[in-house]
Amino acid sequence: MTDPRREAILIRRQDQSGFDDKTPDVIEYAPEGDFTSLTFRVAGGRKKYSYSARKVLILRNPQQEPIGEMDGVSVRGRSVQGVTEVWRFQGSGQTWWRVFSSADGRERYQTCRLDEISIMRAADPDAGARDVLHYWRDVVSHLGRNDPLRPLYQNLERIPHGSVLSLYLNGENPAPPAGADELILPFSSNLSQREALRKGLSHRISVIDGPPGTGKTQTILNLVANIISSPGQTVGIVSFNNAAVENVRDKLANEGFGHVVADLRRSDVRRGFFEGQHPANVKAQRLAGGSVTPMPAAGRISDLDGEVQRLQALAGEAALLRQELDAFRLERRHFSLHVEGHQLPRLPALKLLRLPAIRILEFLAETAAIPEEESLLSRLFRQFKTRFRYGSTRDLDPQDTDVVLRLQAAYYDNKIAELERTLEAAEERLAQGNQSGLEDELKHVSRQALEASLHQRYAGARRQDYSNDTYLQHFTSFAYDYPVILSTCHSLRRSIPSGFMLDYLIIDEASQVDLLAAGLALSCARNVIIVGDLRQLPHIPDRSASGHARPAPAPGYDYGKHSILSSVVERFGGGLPRTMLREHYRCDPAIIDFCNRKFYGGQLVPYTVSDPGSRALVVVSTARGNHMRQHPGGRTNQREAEVIAREVLTTFCSGTEPGNIGVVTPYRRQVDKVAEALQNTIESALPNSNTIEADTVHKFQGREKDIIIMSTVLDETKSGRSGIEFVDNPQLVNVAVSRAVKRFVLVTNHQMLPASRHLRDLVRFIQYQDPGNEVFDSAVLSVFDLLYKDYAAALRPLAARLQNSSRFASENIVWTLLLELLAEEAYEDFAVAQQVVLRNLLPDLSRLTSGQVSYVRNRATVDFVVYNRITNMPVLAVEVDGFAFHEADARQTVRDGLKDAICRAHGIPLLRLPTTGSGEEQLIRRRLATAILEKESR
Repeated sequence: MTDPRREAILIRRQDQSGFDDKTPDVIEYAPEGDFTSLTFRVAGGRKKYSYSARKVLILRNPQQEPIGEMDGVSVRGRSVQGVTEVWRFQGSGQTWWRVFSSADGRERYQTCRLDEISIMRAADPDAGARDVLHYWRDVVSHLGRNDPLRPLYQNLERIPHGSVLSLYLNGENPAPPAGADELILPFSSNLSQREALRKGLSHRISVIDGPPGTGKTQTILNLVANIISSPGQTVGIVSFNNAAVENVRDKLANEGFGHVVADLRRSDVRRGFFEGQHPANVKAQRLAGGSVTPMPAAGRISDLDGEVQRLQALAGEAALLRQELDAFRLERRHFSLHVEGHQLPRLPALKLLRLPAIRILEFLAETAAIPEEESLLSRLFRQFKTRFRYGSTRDLDPQDTDVVLRLQAAYYDNKIAELERTLEAAEERLAQGNQSGLEDELKHVSRQALEASLHQRYAGARRQDYSNDTYLQHFTSFAYDYPVILSTCHSLRRSIPSGFMLDYLIIDEASQVDLLAAGLALSCARNVIIVGDLRQLPHIPDRSASGHARPAPAPGYDYGKHSILSSVVERFGGGLPRTMLREHYRCDPAIIDFCNRKFYGGQLVPYTVSDPGSRALVVVSTARGNHMRQHPGGRTNQREAEVIAREVLTTFCSGTEPGNIGVVTPYRRQVDKVAEALQNTIESALPNSNTIEADTVHKFQGREKDIIIMSTVLDETKSGRSGIEFVDNPQLVNVAVSRAVKRFVLVTNHQMLPASRHLRDLVRFIQYQDPGNEVFDSAVLSVFDLLYKDYAAALRPLAARLQNSSRFASENIVWTLLLELLAEEAYEDFAVAQQVVLRNLLPDLSRLTSGQVSYVRNRATVDFVVYNRITNMPVLAVEVDGFAFHEADARQTVRDGLKDAICRAHGIPLLRLPTTGSGEEQLIRRRLATAILEKESR
């Protein structure tokens, strides 16, 4: 007879959903060609059966798992009493376990897969993990007496072995297994979402960064579909707020998959589920088990997906081209206004003007480096090379800034025309590829695969009559019937039996989930996929509890500083499987462009298109006067509330349904002021306007409206400036702006909050987006960002070809220093351009003397200009002064004086760095700090 400690013989069930353990009755077995003969002990003798070799699984060479007296073992959610031995078998591409137990003097055993066993260790071998758990328990002990976390942490005495909590606390994230199963995509999916799916399903801990409007919910739906299509697998979905979980529930229901979901959140919701939804689900499950859906042909989904991905990559290129084209058109508008102010003469018809845009910049770069004293031979050679490359330029004086500005205008015209042609070609290829048709077919075939797998799950299964009081007693079959468990982080441990572990846990809105709540949820699952956005509002910890508790044993586990998202990112660093969703589908391109530049490093790709003639961004200032009032527990601004109700709604919201309008503000008390003003004044302006929602920015996270109006509340009084840190929070600003789909209106005081940083950038960005409707006129023009990005690229190879010039060597050093400094987080809003034509920074020459005008016209440049990359406004000009070319050269000293005077006249901060000086890095840092903290708008 086979020894159950040496061998395990399993036979696949008829429904193909798993194996039965036949070892107790097997006396002997032998292979017979393509079949295996098994002899069983039966009543009165023995009986011989033959099974297809593919249906018989024989496991050998087990290893014994050490189990202590205090360890707990659960199989399929049920605790096993009297465990004596646990053996681990390898076979069929996975690990199998056999648990022996003794009761009433009789030995029994049961065999299960790795995902069906849970071993609760009495003492975790890693002291660091225990220290974190003890620290969290200490924090919980300082929470309110009735806080729901208290009893839950009293019961969490041990870290469940095999849980993702154990991995997280021990800093382990095992390498993924080789290869990956075929993905199914029954819901819409793009390239970055696919990457997130693969990482999430092949790693035990992974992160999905989901900026606004990038399809987090669609990604979660596809994750759920892939998980539950595997026989017996389960997934729990939790979040900081109910809205995110309900969104997933409702979308699954709308797609016809509501019968796989059990909503087990609060006790009242759970009771409602069993009394109302569960009976309907039983009927749907029976229907799913009875209607046979064929599985798609092998490779069909992969083949379709490959073609769809090719077209989606092309669509991504087109979206990037559209984004770049919009940016160049806007910058060209600013440049045109600048050129019109200088009344430039027309250029002759030259071959150079018809060349590609980059060749025009190369000409400007080469002519900018002409030495003052040039030999006849060098000049002749240069002229010959220039004629060969660019055609005749005999009538051009490249040192005249009138000529430079005209050539820059030609660069913009040619660049825009090139982008338009490239975009048109990409769109033609997309039209020929039938992208939408193939995407629909991929969703249809993937849905077919999901329905076929659900048929296997429900076919022939006996439906249990679950209730709120009994489902925990039958949880293994309950989880098989309901593979998607909805709960909260707090209640998940109460929603499933002790010792049961879900295969996957998805934490949505994870930036708002604190470590204490997350730790409870992590103890209930083997794998976790954390979905959130660190650039949106974080959780609000209980400062009293964190302040009175012992210090965190490691910074990454500090309850007061971290959400589960930020903690995992810090804990695992660069080794963390992490995907950023980049394709954006919600906001008008101008709206998301601010968030993209300011908060996401330009990584987002907008797929939306602006309505012709729309003003997506508007800033409205109140009349002069200090209108803010401070109250116990908050601030209000009656004037801003009245401006919203009486002016903003009629001017910027006409034609929009009131239910699609939202008003946000940082302060709860201002919400009441706005609601009162709306109630008192807007009925005459907007019928049915009582459906306009007003709330705090925090409450609007995760929501959207066609139009969002933001009241900043603050003014320029001392009391108002004291609230800047709260209102100017970058995550708050990001959330407020990105709630708007079609239009964002900022209502603020008449001085535009110059003491702020992020709101000030928002105001200036709005002004930059709409140059014909600026609130104020600046004496300094924006740096033409796109032009100078390309110009810098054209300068670099030229600088490498120059023979001897210590001036360029010193500039290269400062260029490198500036790039390194601006890579730091403190200066993330800044970028730098090199060799900026001074005239590009001046709106006109009327403030200058005749000598200064002559100097500017003769192609005077600034070595470097540091500018705000969100607003394109310069914040610091930097000149590198080599001794031989400056201090020791009287003519250059005169030029330097002219440049200093010109910059002073137009309010351009200028920093000179002599090559004989020292402490350059500290000088630059001080000037950048001043730019960040500037108190007055220029």
